[in-house]
Order: sequence, then C-alpha cells, then structure tokens
Amino acid sequence: MIDSIHYEIAAAGFLTMLFLVDLVKRHLPSMRTVFFRIMLCLMVLASYAKVFSRAFGAFAAAEPFREVLAAVTLYLQVLCFFAFYEYILALIYRLRKNRIQRRLDIAAFLLISLFLLSSPWTGFFFSIDQNGNLQRHPLFWVSAAIILILFGYLASVLWKSRSEYTLRRIMLCIMLDFGFLMSTVFEMVKPEGSAVYSMYLVFFIYAFYLSLQSPDFYVDSATGAFNRNGFLETFRERIAYQQETYCFLARIRNYNSMNRIYSEDALRSVQIQIRDILEQIADRGVVYHIGASTFAVVLRTETAVQEIYQKAKEQIPGEWEFPGETVSHEYSFYQVGYPVDSDDAEELIQRIHYARSDHENHHKPGELIRLRHDTVAEAEQKKKAAHLIEEAIMDNSLELHFQPIYSIEKNRITSLEVLSRLKDENKQYINPEFFIHVAEENHTIIPLGEQIFRKACIFASQNHIFELGIEDININLSPAQCRYENLTETLEKIAKEYAIPMERIHLEITESEFKDKEAVGRTLKRLKETGAKVALDDFGTGSSMLSNILELPVDYVKIDKSLVWSFAEGKNQFLNDLMALICAEGKRIIAEGIETAEHIDIIKRLHGDFLQGYYFSKPLPENQFIQYLRNFQGV
Repeated sequence: MIDSIHYEIAAAGFLTMLFLVDLVKRHLPSMRTVFFRIMLCLMVLASYAKVFSRAFGAFAAAEPFREVLAAVTLYLQVLCFFAFYEYILALIYRLRKNRIQRRLDIAAFLLISLFLLSSPWTGFFFSIDQNGNLQRHPLFWVSAAIILILFGYLASVLWKSRSEYTLRRIMLCIMLDFGFLMSTVFEMVKPEGSAVYSMYLVFFIYAFYLSLQSPDFYVDSATGAFNRNGFLETFRERIAYQQETYCFLARIRNYNSMNRIYSEDALRSVQIQIRDILEQIADRGVVYHIGASTFAVVLRTETAVQEIYQKAKEQIPGEWEFPGETVSHEYSFYQVGYPVDSDDAEELIQRIHYARSDHENHHKPGELIRLRHDTVAEAEQKKKAAHLIEEAIMDNSLELHFQPIYSIEKNRITSLEVLSRLKDENKQYINPEFFIHVAEENHTIIPLGEQIFRKACIFASQNHIFELGIEDININLSPAQCRYENLTETLEKIAKEYAIPMERIHLEITESEFKDKEAVGRTLKRLKETGAKVALDDFGTGSSMLSNILELPVDYVKIDKSLVWSFAEGKNQFLNDLMALICAEGKRIIAEGIETAEHIDIIKRLHGDFLQGYYFSKPLPENQFIQYLRNFQGV
C-alpha cells in the first residue's frame, strides 16, 4: 500500500509540475491545445484523488463517504480517458468529421457518467465491502467494454490516417493510445499494481509533450511570434473543421538583398517592431512569423483583412532608424481565404509559399494582392521550367532545331538560325521564350547559352555545313549573357575547339529585353572585334527604339513577323519608312514570319535582304534539316 501511494504521489507531483510549466507557456489557438490542457489537468486531479482515496479511504467510517470518494476517483479517471480521446482526435483533425460517431461518443460518456455517479446510492456500478475493497458489478464491466471499444476505434482511425500525417505523429499517437489502454486495463483488473504503470505513462506523456505538444516548437526565437510550424498547424486545423478563414500576409521586399547590406541585429529589430505593429492592429487575429521576411495574420472575416491592410500601410514605416544606419524597406501585402479562394488546404498553403518567395512581376509594393490560382500558376510553371533547365545543363540534354534563312540576292539559303528546344516531363516542348526568360531570372542562362553555342558548333563541324552553301550560323544571345565579362573569350574558345571561324557566327540579340544598354553595347563591340556579326532581333515588338539601330554596333536588323503581317493586311505603312531608314544606315534586313508569296513580294519591293519563315521551312531537327538543305540547294 505504502509503495503504491509513493508511486501515485510521484506521478501526481510530476504531472503537477508539467501542468504548471505548460500553464505559463504561450500556446497556439488550436483545439489540440485546449484538449491537452484539459487532459493534463484531469490527470493531475485523478492522481491526487487516487492518493487521497488509497491513503484515507480505508479509514473512513461512514460507508457513503467511502463510496462517494471511490466514485469521484473513478469518474476523474473516466474524464481523463475521454479528454485523451478528444485530444488524439484533435491532433489528427477528426473532432467533427463523423457526426454519428460524435453522437455515439457523447452518449457513451453520458451513460457511463450516469451509472458511475449514481452508484453510491444505487449500487449499479460498484460497491465497497466491509474490508474496503471495490466490488465491480456488471454495469462496471459494460462501461469498461465501451471504453475498450473506443480505444480500438481510436487506433483504427489513427491507422487509416497514416497517409495524411507524418509517420512520427501517427506512431506517437498510437503509442500513447496503447499506454492509456494498458493503464486502464491495469486499473480495472489489478488496481493495486496500476500505480507503477501510471508512472511509466506519465513519463511517456512528458516525452510526447516534448515531441508534439511543446509550445516552444511553435514559437520563433527571434521575434517571439508563432513560427511557420505553428501557422501551418493552425491553418490546417481551421480548414479541416471547415471554419471560414482568411490569411493576411505582410512581406518585406528584397529582404535577402537587405540582409547583405544591414546588420543582423538591425534586421531582427525591424522584424520585432513589425510583429508589435501587427499584433496591435490584428483585431483578435494571431500573428505568425512564417519566414525571415514574411508575417501572417490568421483572421475570421475578409473585412478584418481589409482593415488590417489599411492600418498596416499607414503604420509600418518605410524607414527604420538605428544608431549609425537607416534601414529602408518596401512591403508587399497578400490575402487568401478559405473557402472563397479554394477549399484545398494544401493548395492554399502553396499560394502562401509563393508569396514568401521573390517574384518581381507580382510583388507590387503597397498593393494588397489576392492569391488566386492564376496568380501562382505562372510561378509553378517557372519552378518546373527551372528544374528542367538545371537537368538539361547537367545532362547536356538541350535539343537544337534549325530554320533556314533565304538570301534574296543569291537566290538560295545562305544561313540558318539555331533554336533551342526543351521538353517537359510529358515530352512536350516548352515555349522557348518562356524557358529562356526563366533561365535569365534564375541566372542559369550563362551555362545554358554556352551549351547552345557549343552544340551549334558541333552541328556545323560534324555536318560540314559550310560545304552545303551555308555562310552564317545565327545563334541567339540573351542580353543577360552580355553582363558576363568573359563571354567573348568563352565563345571564341568554344568556336576554336571545333574550327569554326568567328566570322561565320551571327549573334542575334533581342532589343526589347535590354536592361543595361551600355553593358550590351560594350559586349557587342568586343564580339564584333572577333569577326562575329550582330543582329538586332524581333525589331518592331514591345519597346522597340530606332535609337538602338543607330547607336548599337549591329550589322543586321530582323523585322518581327507582326510588322510584316500587319503591312500585308493594310493595317500600317510604317514598314515603308522603317526599312528605308535601316537601309540608309547601312544595315541589312532579315524579315521573319514569311509564309506567303505576297510576303516575299513585299520584302523584295521594300529592298529587304533575307527571308525567314514557314514559306521555306519550319524549324527542323538536325537530320531533317540537313536533308531539307541538300534537297533545296540541289546538293
């Protein structure tokens, strides 16, 4: 008896300490937190009740008092089980999944409560003999069977949920379920030996607390706000229970760049002050620090999102003053809601991840951007394309196609354009303009461009292309490549490896993509010094400027197909003056998009030099192009 009491006192003391420590911690606003605290509190009360019952129950002379004390002790243990049962269901978001099951659970709890609490007067559930021993009656075993059935149901739910949650979470829940089961069995069959097992259960709960329930796991140490783990836990739970939920995001723009300029302490201070401002204006919303540059606030209405956005714009300053430095920032704001934007939790979370990353086209400073599906679709496509580009660079697997360019003066094909091709996971070709743009954004354009140039040189060398009447190989050059200081030397070295004269290389650069015109001009000048020719590609699209024709060291101007087609349809006469100006500057003209005899007549009449388009051939793979060229040239 004494040993048993000692074990119970130890268990009660340890649980009390854990409960008090947990009580002063800051917890996530989640149902799992509520039920864990309830379970812990009831376990503390049940432990002390068992100590009191075993220490003083045998000495109580009044028979009703002994039975009431026993009933209270047993009832607290039953409450512990149901609190544990609810907690595990909350951990896997199953509290409201099955209404019939919920009604059965409530009915079982009320039935057991009725039997147990009325027993001191009715004797239906148990009685205490003259020696103070507990005599279990049939309704006791019926209630025990109900509890065991619920244990089994809980285990089956956990097993069915194994694919939805991490293996660690499911296994810990199953082990805790088993621990409670064994403790309950010992309490029913052999109460005098249950105290030792209760100690083991207490220590296991402590380990479980450290693994899954500790608030420290969900708090960001830098700012004191809840972290991304806490945000995901809360967000998923609310959606699992179909609670209308809105998320407001505030993001520091270009944080990574700022991180290289300002001190870590200064930026941490900025983060803390932003957290303080958001907590003041959150209006019962909870603030989460979900990334170094991003804060999230979970709200219940869309009106609350609009209100916090207006306040955030006004109250979060653009400059932060610190001793010796001023930290300047701009901010992007986002909102996404359930179920208005999507009823899929993981899709919404992907949109939130999108907002946390750098996407210049969408991160507009100061505006509240709604994270709709189409907002992030492009980002997902870019992410996939970036991965495919990296694989192509590593595997040297980029494909090349070739399109002929016809010389009006020589009445034959005199050059070809090298066009890169990249396939997706379904073996379908990706739009070249799209993946080249992604390569530029991700700074993989340099190795990708080198691969294209090398493969073009290999193609020319292996197929003796110059013996088939080809004079120039036209290869596209990205303006982003022009910022690479060693570009000229690298291209010269590759061409020399395959005995391709630089005079045969014709580099086409898209003028609408210029961001640093001076750097582009310097690079083109160095390339021309090697003997290479330069063309201004896609002239007539976007922000085309005549000054580029006059100022850049180009030999050719490629007229975009849109100008040719609109001129043929009588929609503009600009082509007349444009081509005359180009010719007057001593530049030669390549017309793209030639698809009809009328297009050819137009370019001849306006004194163009070269023709390129489907009238002659679409871009072809290597073998098909060589065969086409031999047939066309009569070789």
